[in-house]
Amino acid sequence: MKTVLKKILLCLTVIVVVGGITTAAVWADMQARARVCRGVIVHLLNEQQVQFVTKQSILAALEKAQLNPKGLPLATIDTDIIEQYIASSEFMENVECYIDSRNNFVIEARQLVPVMRVFDGDRSYYVNREGKRMSATKTYHVDVPVVEGHFTRQWPATRLVPMLDYVSRDKALSQLVTMWVVRDTSNVCFVPSIRGHIVNMGSPTGYESKFAKLLKFYKEVLSVKGWETYSEITLKWNYQVVGTLRDKKPLTEPDYDPDDDDQAPDVASIDMEQLRREDSIATAKKPIIKKKS
Repeated sequence: MKTVLKKILLCLTVIVVVGGITTAAVWADMQARARVCRGVIVHLLNEQQVQFVTKQSILAALEKAQLNPKGLPLATIDTDIIEQYIASSEFMENVECYIDSRNNFVIEARQLVPVMRVFDGDRSYYVNREGKRMSATKTYHVDVPVVEGHFTRQWPATRLVPMLDYVSRDKALSQLVTMWVVRDTSNVCFVPSIRGHIVNMGSPTGYESKFAKLLKFYKEVLSVKGWETYSEITLKWNYQVVGTLRDKKPLTEPDYDPDDDDQAPDVASIDMEQLRREDSIATAKKPIIKKKS
C-alpha cells in the first residue's frame, strides 16, 4: 500500500514540475512577445577617421528598406538580415547588430577605410585593405595614394598594398612618389616628384632593395649626369639599374592637386605613348649599377 502511495505521489510531483516548467516557458514567451524595440542606436566606430555616412543616413536607409525595428516585438526582429543589409553598403567595412538590455537595437558600424584611389579609364574608385571597392564622387575626398591602371580578380589592387605602406612610412619616399601607373603585372611604375622621368619598379615585390638602388642611382648618377638624362629608370632586374636615354624634349607632367577632386590624373598626364615611342628608338640601354665582384 505504501509503495503504491509513493508511486502516486511521485507521479503527481512530476506532473506539477512539468506543468510549472511549461507554464513558465509559455509565460516567458508571452513576455518576450510583449516586449518591443524601444529604439535604434547607431555607433560609427571610426567617425573621426572617415565620414562617408552619418547615423541619420543609416536610419534613413533602414526606413526606406522597411527594416527599421523600432516599435516591433523583439521576437520578430531578424538581427542577421538587418546586419547583412547595412554591411552590403559599399561604404561599410564591417557591421555588428544586437539588442541591448534596455531593448534597444544597437548598430555598431565601421566605415570603409581606403588605402588607395584607382583610376581605370573613365572610372574612379577607392579600395580598402581587403579589396572592397567604393565609388569615388565629388562628395568626398580621401588623401590616399593615386593609382592608374586596370585590376582583376586574378591580379587585384591589394597586391600593391605592402609597397604603398612601405612608401607611406618613409618620409623621403612619400615625398618622392606622386602617383602610380600600372601598365601590367610586371611593369608597376611611379611618377616621381623629380620631374623628367618615370620609374619602373617591375613587379611589386622586393621593393625595399629596389628603392635603395634608386636612391643610390639618384645620388651617384643623376646628380652628375643630370635629372633629365633618362626618360625611364627601370629597377626590375637584380643588382642593376637600367636607364633609357632621352633623345627628345623632357616629359612634362601637369601639377596634380589631391585636394581638387575634379582633377583626375590619367595616362595622358605622363604621356605614356611618348614613352613607348622613346623606348623603341632609345639610343642606349645599359646597366648603370652592377654587382660588385
